[in-house]
Amino acid sequence: MDRAGTLSSRDSLCFGCAQTLGVNRAADDMDAIAPFCRRCGGPVAHQAATGCTREIGLESPVGHLGLVWRGWVLRLIEVLYWAGTFGGTIVVLAFGGFVPVLRGWLSNHVSSWSDVVATLGGVWLSVDSLDPDSDLGPVLARVDAPLLFETIESVGRRLGVKPPSQVRLTYLPCCGVVAWRRSRALIIGLPLFRVLTQRELRAVVAHELAHLARGDATRAARSARFVESLEHAVARAPRARGPLGFWARFLIAEALRLIEPVARGQEARADRSSAIIAGGATAAQALVKVALIQPLFKEVLDAYDPRSGAGQNLYAFFRGFWYRLPPELHSSMRLALLASRDRAVDPAHPPLPMRIALLQSYPDPASSNGDAQSSSTFLGDLEIFEQMLHNRLFSTADVAEPSVFHRNGS
Repeated sequence: MDRAGTLSSRDSLCFGCAQTLGVNRAADDMDAIAPFCRRCGGPVAHQAATGCTREIGLESPVGHLGLVWRGWVLRLIEVLYWAGTFGGTIVVLAFGGFVPVLRGWLSNHVSSWSDVVATLGGVWLSVDSLDPDSDLGPVLARVDAPLLFETIESVGRRLGVKPPSQVRLTYLPCCGVVAWRRSRALIIGLPLFRVLTQRELRAVVAHELAHLARGDATRAARSARFVESLEHAVARAPRARGPLGFWARFLIAEALRLIEPVARGQEARADRSSAIIAGGATAAQALVKVALIQPLFKEVLDAYDPRSGAGQNLYAFFRGFWYRLPPELHSSMRLALLASRDRAVDPAHPPLPMRIALLQSYPDPASSNGDAQSSSTFLGDLEIFEQMLHNRLFSTADVAEPSVFHRNGS
């Protein structure tokens, strides 16, 4: 608050927080303030109707010790699932379960161990990682993007983590890290280079490398794959019944109760690293931009026809659409994104207003030359990469989809 008693854009409050703190804030001040409440992090326009984010029961992310013990319990649940399902299947087979299994084998309905378990009412699954070369896009060489590799190495040094062995360009505006065997890869969606500034892309890189620094892409990712695979297997198993079916349903219920705070705690921890590296305001801007561009790019992808003969590849088509949007529409879409009450609940990420509140509490470092420039300069001739990914995307019969997709722009 300045000396005149008016709220600056950085110190804006929603109606609920302003009333709680006894600050006089009129509704006609809406256009003069920032869209985020500095106390609760919620969208300012939306808080008049819903009240303070703190007062509507949003939970804070769990701390480090909470993440550790929940991670150990999740791994214990995985061990119990394999051991209990295998041992239970042997017991059921010994007490007459071999009869329906033999009948199914004679009718060619049972041909594997998973079929045996399913016949007896249980669920057996596989959580093997997919081949990373199948869907994550081309691998960048250092000569292709020297500035990008220098940025990744600089951020890695500040976080105390070794840079990943691969940097891959993927087709959609997503970002993430993956690990398989002893290899690790940083995934950056090509459309993000047209949308983010250099400092904002540095915030995205810091967030993802923080996941690597804490082992989120290895130990925690395996637990997440197990829980997701078991959940889908139970949902697709109408024959799950008896003791084996009850065992699977009991374990997935316990695992789902544990995995959500683990995933959200990891995201909050990575957000803090992003804010420390790039600054709170910059990290918040990057988060909102990525969350905004993902549904827009999907709409562009639905509207684009590679056979139209217009002479534009997918990314040139998107670029023309994005750059024609007026700044007023950009601001309106950001506010609508934050104020929407119909956003799907993402168990892997805290609510977007809560993440914005955390990020905005961190100071902004001094700007350096080039921070405000487009991150497209990190890739040299970006149009060549756009044409290459377009050709890879539309010249193959295989559907290319990212393995890592952060819906809330992490």
